[in-house]
Amino acid sequence: MKKWMILFFVLLLLSACGAPTKEDIVSDIMEKVKNAEGYKAKAVLEVQAGKEKQSYNVTIWNQKHTYYRVHLSSLTNKHSQTIVKNKSGIYVMTPTLGKSFKYENNWPENSSQSYLFESLAADIQADGEATFKETKNYYVFETKTRYTNSKMLPRQQIAFDKKSLTPAVVKVMDKNKKVIISVVFKKMDLNPKFKKGDFDQKKQAIKETAGSGNEEFPVYYPSVTQGAKLVEEAEIDDKVVLTYDGKKPFTLIEKQPMSTGEKLVTASGTFADMGFAAGESANGSLTWVYNGIEFMIASDVLTQGEMELIAASMETEAIK
Repeated sequence: MKKWMILFFVLLLLSACGAPTKEDIVSDIMEKVKNAEGYKAKAVLEVQAGKEKQSYNVTIWNQKHTYYRVHLSSLTNKHSQTIVKNKSGIYVMTPTLGKSFKYENNWPENSSQSYLFESLAADIQADGEATFKETKNYYVFETKTRYTNSKMLPRQQIAFDKKSLTPAVVKVMDKNKKVIISVVFKKMDLNPKFKKGDFDQKKQAIKETAGSGNEEFPVYYPSVTQGAKLVEEAEIDDKVVLTYDGKKPFTLIEKQPMSTGEKLVTASGTFADMGFAAGESANGSLTWVYNGIEFMIASDVLTQGEMELIAASMETEAIK
């Protein structure tokens, strides 16, 4: 009997030693990121803040966690955008504008980024209260987010592949645990090869020119309005102006971007990475370009996070 008891405790000890803890996995993932010289990844990103789901192909290049190139293209329309970060700054290039915007910002270190390996690793390390479970193929964490609009998107679930310890699926949720943003990684190469000029904003700049501004374009309406109601819709010159009234009123302006001949513009506002598009926030406003249309939300009471959710919920309901 005594021998059997000893054997039982030995087996129990071995079993306990073989089960990795949350801290073990976090440490292993952080070590994986630290040792990587960079990566090339492909993913599918989906955003559903309103009724319609928007899907995008995303290609991510990272060299030594210093240089970045992120290319995003819609699966349902012609919208595409490229973000390049190098020693001289952050550049956002959009085909319909025919020019690049330069930002001074500490992106991506300053907040969560659902498609960046090192950002996801930082999220699970930063949240000491993150939950953890192990499935057949994944290590799954649920953590707080570090978004600028973390009040609107406070939680995320991140699944890491057990064999490679790289991210597989990310789900970013609102306060009701509804999934607003999801990312499914299709490929992750931790031994990438880059060519000279891969992170040169001049070589990566898209040379397409903006539209004439005279063509008809679809008007987009937000399905998320923070309780405000559409009270007026007006066409002023080449713009459509939508006015929303309520406890949190705002104005939404839509127009086709005009080419000014400038190839590089130093932005006066703050770089805003919304996942589906990169925009600019400044003085109670948010500006971005999507599917050939330039949008601006202006409000004295909405937070940036609230404006970003409105932006993510834009849907076409009429043609003007």
